[in-house]
Amino acid sequence: MEVCPVDCIEEGKDMFHIDPDICIECGACEAACPVQAIYMEEDIPEEEEKYIQINRAFFED
Repeated sequence: MEVCPVDCIEEGKDMFHIDPDICIECGACEAACPVQAIYMEEDIPEEEEKYIQINRAFFED
C-alpha cells in the first residue's frame, strides 16, 4: 500500500482493493505485491477475471 503514489489501495476483509477511479496505472503496486496478484487489466489471466467485479463492487458500497 505504501508504494502507491495516489493512495488508491484499500484493505478489505479478505483482500486489498485498488480503486479504479483513482489508480493511475503506474505499476508500482504490481512490482511490490508479495503474492503477484496485481495485473494490468489487459493482462489479467482468465482464471483471475472474477476479481475485476469483486474489486469494482468493493468501491460501490
